[in-house]
Amino acid sequence: MLDLRRLQVFHAVATRRSFSAAALSLSYTQSTVSEAVAALERELGVTLLDRSSRPVEVTPAGQVVVAHAETLLGQAAAIEDDLAALRQGDAGRVRLAGFYTAWSTFLPDAVAAFSRAHPRVSLELDQADPPEAMRRLRAGELDVAVVFRFEPGDPAGDPGERLVSTHLVPDPYTLALPARGALARRRRLEVADLADAKWCTAPVGSAATGIVQQFCRTHGGFEPDLAYPTDDVAMAQPLVAAGLAVAFLPSLELARPYPGVAVRALPAAPPGREIWCVQPANRRLPAARAMVASLVAGR
Repeated sequence: MLDLRRLQVFHAVATRRSFSAAALSLSYTQSTVSEAVAALERELGVTLLDRSSRPVEVTPAGQVVVAHAETLLGQAAAIEDDLAALRQGDAGRVRLAGFYTAWSTFLPDAVAAFSRAHPRVSLELDQADPPEAMRRLRAGELDVAVVFRFEPGDPAGDPGERLVSTHLVPDPYTLALPARGALARRRRLEVADLADAKWCTAPVGSAATGIVQQFCRTHGGFEPDLAYPTDDVAMAQPLVAAGLAVAFLPSLELARPYPGVAVRALPAAPPGREIWCVQPANRRLPAARAMVASLVAGR
């Protein structure tokens, strides 16, 4: 029978591509992590990791194990959490992760309201972008994830994933311009006026950048100059304020406007993204359900 502790250690190494990073996340020594993975390989009779590469590569056999590990670990976490809920009632813990702009706007107030109503519940809070948050949710490392999605529909995707999603709020796009630039001084701004602008966007190939490109092609008849791609949304407003670029930014990001940034409406602006909270269907503990209720009330 598989040793779940060894499986958890291997999953940590495989997803982080590093023995040292896995050891740090699990609060183990690196030698303990190495021994656990080696023992699992002996137990299964296969090589799970290619240790000769940096970062560590997962072998084909390892990929098979990773694919099943998240489900097994999630089910094990469900057993532990359900028993804890029976023993402790409204005590226990809630593990919550959300993306940067959620933490910089509505999440702190919602968490504070939850804590006042449930003072005996321990909270483990983290910042994680949606792909990481969803992965950790499936692996049983989180109870609630606050994520965004650009496409319509449930962020859980496949209905067979056994995840429950609750819609929180739309987060529409707004155009951010340098406040001292010529574009900000125009009384009426048209999409074609942005043809010569440099853009700060998410990395090329992302859903957010694809939305900007399609919008400029369809409504302005030009290809946007993606001069400043970045995966850190906190960089966008300073770059705009410095006069380097324009950007479509979510309203949450503009809730605290940066000095030197002007906000303008555009005809037919893209819709932006939708904010959701997601829970595992098999681990909807009372405290986690209460957290979701607090998020819904605070939206």
